[in-house]
Amino acid sequence: MFNYKNLLYIISLFVFINCHGQHAINHKDPAEIIEQKEQLSLNKDYSTLGDLIYTIDFQVKTDNVNDYEDGFIPWIQLEKPEADMANLHNKDEIVLNNSSVEILIDYPLNKEYKFTITSEKGFTREQLLHAISKQYYILYEEEENSASVKTVPLEKRTTMYNRNETDGKYGIWGHDIADLVLSSILVYRSNNGKTILALQIES
Repeated sequence: MFNYKNLLYIISLFVFINCHGQHAINHKDPAEIIEQKEQLSLNKDYSTLGDLIYTIDFQVKTDNVNDYEDGFIPWIQLEKPEADMANLHNKDEIVLNNSSVEILIDYPLNKEYKFTITSEKGFTREQLLHAISKQYYILYEEEENSASVKTVPLEKRTTMYNRNETDGKYGIWGHDIADLVLSSILVYRSNNGKTILALQIES
């Protein structure tokens, strides 16, 4: 006599094995995932923030004219910005006359981070840089405190040098703060008149 229970068991087992096998096949290498995320960040469209008004560049004076022919490095580090601050071009120039601006951080994050800064006299490059660096430290700390998958220490990374992706409040992937530099800020004006800054962060 044919046993339908055995047949159902065999079919269920086959489906289970097939699904899990397929999952293993589709599992991507962490380096490949980071590469894809990097590509998406390069092509990100900020037009939803409003109208692009202008761009604020950050350049650091250098004697290394072999690598930088014009004598300027086209970015400044975020981990220890004070190390380059003395050579930051036009650091005391008022580049924003607003008393309040909203800053968007989305790299290298799965979920964007926003914060607001205020100043009665507007903002210089130096002020913006210090504020942005400070907030990066805050959000990285919040990420680590809220994540169940913790950051692998640099000295324990074996198969990949990049920071592993964590599952905290913002989902940081690919880079430690030490990897990040600020090259420019895109200044947008929203439909309601708010000034929003989008950061051009490189690694």
